Amino acid sequence: MRRRRSVGFAAVVVATVLGASACSGGSSDNAGGHGIVSAERCAANRAAGPITYVSPFGFDAAAGIIEVFAADKLGYFRDLCLDVRLVTSSSNSASVVSAGTATTTSTGSAADFLLLAANGSHTTAVATYGNASAYCIITRPEFTTLKQLEGHTLGYHFVKAAPNLAMLRAAGVDIDKVKLINTPNFDPHQVVQGKLDAVSCYQSNEPLTLRAEGAKFNLFTPQQFGVSGTYNVVFFNTDFLTAHRDAAQDFMRADLHAFAYCETHQAECVSIEQGYAARAGAEYPVPHERQVWKLEAALSRNNTLPGKGIGVQSEAEWQPELREVTEFGLAKNVPPLSEVEDTTLVSELYRGNHLIWP
Repeated sequence: MRRRRSVGFAAVVVATVLGASACSGGSSDNAGGHGIVSAERCAANRAAGPITYVSPFGFDAAAGIIEVFAADKLGYFRDLCLDVRLVTSSSNSASVVSAGTATTTSTGSAADFLLLAANGSHTTAVATYGNASAYCIITRPEFTTLKQLEGHTLGYHFVKAAPNLAMLRAAGVDIDKVKLINTPNFDPHQVVQGKLDAVSCYQSNEPLTLRAEGAKFNLFTPQQFGVSGTYNVVFFNTDFLTAHRDAAQDFMRADLHAFAYCETHQAECVSIEQGYAARAGAEYPVPHERQVWKLEAALSRNNTLPGKGIGVQSEAEWQPELREVTEFGLAKNVPPLSEVEDTTLVSELYRGNHLIWP
């Protein structure tokens, strides 16, 4: 929600390139940053040119963001001969990737990505970091059931979250009786202060903020109502992916290698991202971000496809949200999943659930 709502295609200025991980020269016999990839693979990755990663929400210790900074800092991109540029200032990460101005970014769920695809985004999804939804609804404390929202206000941000609509339906709510209000204000205090009765949220953002303040509210998640979902979808510009599939795959290899490192070294990775934020002059509340990463790392690790590694995705995993996008009228003419979802790029990086780090 706070970082993944990129559904438009307005022109934006891409700025704040913070890093450039370029593989320095090496012999043909020992071509990678530490000789860990073949000379041929290294040359192909170099030939792909810069890979511009656009953070969908600046500096945030969330899956799809924090591990990219870690991969850059730890030299994983360099080890695979990739020239990765980090962009942290863009009003719409999806549009610049679609236009080819940038290469890759992420969004909150399969449903969010399918809305992009329905709007003509020239992108392909390559990874899904969990088969559970990270969306939620927070309510004023007197609302102890979602059914009680009938006749009351529920805020959403620009586009209704399909998993939350499915949660309302599963809770027996007549959605037509809920006063749905589009609010550009992401501040959860509008619920605590009584301006709204409820608002859509992201489990690792608004609830953490309110709990830290001791605010009283109720939290409802799709998981409580048996609603399946997905979490953190990474996608690439389709032209780049077609022309440089190996480079895109190695970007994901480095990203996922860093993800595993950051699971074990959580405080260190938060500190790494804090360092990038400091260089950009951005605020970075360390205690909050540590909570964010603890929750999101666990959400991914505990909700992978059976026997598969983090990031591996399937069309079956996306089907529930595909139905929701259609049934709730959120988008028309959604392309077939086979046209917008690559289910093999990340799966090829694993032996079972063990990431192959060359």
